[in-house]
Amino acid sequence: MRNLLIIGLLMLFPFATALAQNEQDSIPFEQVVVEKIFGKNKTLLFFECLKIYKDESFEFVTVLNDYETEKHPWFLERLYLLKIYNEQFESLDEQKMFSLTKRLIASDREYTKYQMRYYRRMIKVLGVARTAQFFQLDNYIEQATRAYLQNNIPFIKQLESHRLPEQPPLVIK
Repeated sequence: MRNLLIIGLLMLFPFATALAQNEQDSIPFEQVVVEKIFGKNKTLLFFECLKIYKDESFEFVTVLNDYETEKHPWFLERLYLLKIYNEQFESLDEQKMFSLTKRLIASDREYTKYQMRYYRRMIKVLGVARTAQFFQLDNYIEQATRAYLQNNIPFIKQLESHRLPEQPPLVIK
């Protein structure tokens, strides 16, 4: 039975790899970015920083996988919005910029609500202190990922530079 499972997984591997390559070619996924920044995957970071014990590892991984699975569409939406900005930054008018910014802010609110849903589940597995550490680390990883992605898109002043006349520097006497 175990051999059949291994053979089945090996048969699916080329398809999963091809799919992952196509997705990685179009947009960088969080896991790829996390590995570039930290040199290891997110699960390993959590295990090392939170000191997950063997007896709680199965339950933690289950909740973590649920958390990451539910987070994935949010992350893809955020990447999509940043990709729109990156590809269209020269042609974005005020209304499009307003709409895009509003969607990014709404996305941030959704992320906070999403974290709140998992807060109680994590407390049951890790206790209060390590759950606080979990969300601190998750937020740190999220901010590092955002910074990495932000460094690869044009800054808003680059967008505005061709629209606004050159302003003299403000001189204070």
